Amino acid sequence: MRTQRPNILVFICHDLGRYLGCYGVPGVRTPHIDAFAASGLLFENSFCVAPQCSPSRAALWTGRYPHANGVVGMAHTEYANDLKPDERHLAQVLAGHGYETRLFGVQHEASSPERCGYQHAHPRGSCAELADAFCGSLAQFSQPFFAQIGFFEPHRPFPSDTEPLDADEVAIPPYLPDIPVVREDLVDMEASIASIDKAFGRVLAALETAGLADDTVVVFTADHGIPFPLSKMSLYDAGIEVPLLMRIPGLGASSAASAAETGQPEEAGGRRFGEFVTHADFVPTVLEMLGIEPPPKFHGRSYWSLLCGDEYGPSDCVFVEKTYHVYYDPMRAIRTERWKLIANFEFSPRIETPPDFLNNGKSYPEISVALDVSSTGLNHPPFELFDLERDPLEQNNLAEDPDYAAIRDGLARRLRAWMEETEDPLLDGPMVQATYINRMRAFKSL
Repeated sequence: MRTQRPNILVFICHDLGRYLGCYGVPGVRTPHIDAFAASGLLFENSFCVAPQCSPSRAALWTGRYPHANGVVGMAHTEYANDLKPDERHLAQVLAGHGYETRLFGVQHEASSPERCGYQHAHPRGSCAELADAFCGSLAQFSQPFFAQIGFFEPHRPFPSDTEPLDADEVAIPPYLPDIPVVREDLVDMEASIASIDKAFGRVLAALETAGLADDTVVVFTADHGIPFPLSKMSLYDAGIEVPLLMRIPGLGASSAASAAETGQPEEAGGRRFGEFVTHADFVPTVLEMLGIEPPPKFHGRSYWSLLCGDEYGPSDCVFVEKTYHVYYDPMRAIRTERWKLIANFEFSPRIETPPDFLNNGKSYPEISVALDVSSTGLNHPPFELFDLERDPLEQNNLAEDPDYAAIRDGLARRLRAWMEETEDPLLDGPMVQATYINRMRAFKSL
């Protein structure tokens, strides 16, 4: 019987979405990730709570929504958004309970690795270089350890060390037009993802060689959807769907009972969960797994009992938000199994373009033209209501249809109640990010 708490290793990718073989994308070269999913735990309905890098990650590591934890926009350069002083990152919590904490690669949720609670921050680099660093230093780790491996890939401009596929071999998400520039971008993105897969496989092999695989919880996820229109930076499903794969020693293999319940053969090994979970639920789950008293005021809720096969009341909806990315674009949304309501609070462009346009977003205009976005559809309407059962690509906004007014209003009341419960400052007026605060302070000091 294990007398020590397990090690925890979390992989998080930039802009990956669910563009993986184990989530049904044909042709993408992710054999190591797919094998990991097949023998472990796969969450079919896992969502981030914000479709931008820093807010999403801040929620993942604190269990609290961005509008509450302070990271309402990007954390890097002059965006300067940071966790509020009293917010506790998972690395801080675990360091206080005897864990050695290590960061490999990207952290994008706070001002510094030290603010997050990392005792060791290894140099950033490509996914292959991060795999080298992890494997090369593993023998020096104290146990138990908590490590985050933050892959930059497959963020634009899609770095890779893998030979690309031919353009006709890549799978095009159904919400994007099948035009040459999309295929060209997806060729590069797929090669970047294939590079991640190789690095991921190397790290898992190193754990096995070191005899640590049976003592280590391994988690694989991403911050939000892929970097294309109607995905990243949007609250459409393509922007908020994320992978969540886990290997938890003692919970990976299907028992005969669970196999009978799911209809899967016992030898299949893996387990799949259809319940709604979000990034905000992750820290509460980890702390319950470890028997650590959680900090107060979590917004997420633990799904540990679900993983253990105990009684569990699943959520019937998820709440997601966006406030800043390139510009101020506040929106909030509620998603149930059938319905999605997005409340847009500014008359901003519907398709947001990346700030490093010339390097990272040159395909956006051609995609927008191919999607035939009319002049009346260039900006957000006040509400967007979608019937996900009949319209999974979210193309037919029902918000102004009188036949759906009761559904719209009911969801809006639930959304407002969530904002009130979590003390969303947007209810009281426009929100500012750290850029404004810092520049206004400097202006007043002149």
